Amino acid sequence: MCGRIAQAFPEGSFDRLLGSSGAVVSHVERWNVAPGNAVLAVCRGEGRSRVLCTADWGFLAPWEKIPELAKIRPINAKAETVASNKMFSTAFRTRRCLVPVRCWYEWKPVAPGLKQPYAMGRTDGQPITLGGIISLHRPHRDFPAELSLAIITTPAPDALADIHGRAPLVVAEADWPIWLGEVSGDPSAILARSAAGEVPAWPVSRTVNRVGTDGPGLIDPVEIEAETMATEGHP
Repeated sequence: MCGRIAQAFPEGSFDRLLGSSGAVVSHVERWNVAPGNAVLAVCRGEGRSRVLCTADWGFLAPWEKIPELAKIRPINAKAETVASNKMFSTAFRTRRCLVPVRCWYEWKPVAPGLKQPYAMGRTDGQPITLGGIISLHRPHRDFPAELSLAIITTPAPDALADIHGRAPLVVAEADWPIWLGEVSGDPSAILARSAAGEVPAWPVSRTVNRVGTDGPGLIDPVEIEAETMATEGHP
């Protein structure tokens, strides 16, 4: 699964992603983005240009009329069924997006009742692009559209499987044009070639467990043994 991400990037990180040199991206650095929060995404705009948008993390089904009354707002969609599931199929066909992240977090069981969080990201701080789908809801024809999204997940690659059984779909740069619908191609084929196995993983402090904590220190590597002993009250 993918249930927590960081969106904080060095200056110039979006040049290649947006296809323009010196792209100015104004965003608030967030190191602990949880479901329900607004997420930065790259979508296809008019004329096949790439644009930045924000969407609530929690996909609104196309048949829902009032977001506040929706019984479920899934944060992930499985790669195995995203193209056929009635909730996601239209969005997969017409509104795919890229979700740039500094890293994502997963939790690995290390002892009874104890899980160790890991961050998975690039060591140079450049964005990793996760495959997502957008739901578009317009409460009234005179109101702007409200966007929500889900991040697609796949079975975890061998390099990450001991941490968690699933991982987000990582879309390689070569696949961006097909994924965003800029050129012809089969986006379903991209579902089977996630680049998640190329992403390093390292243990981080369990401070990240608490929604609302923030700051770059959340992705600092830690020693698992020391963290575990501290949690259990050992000196």
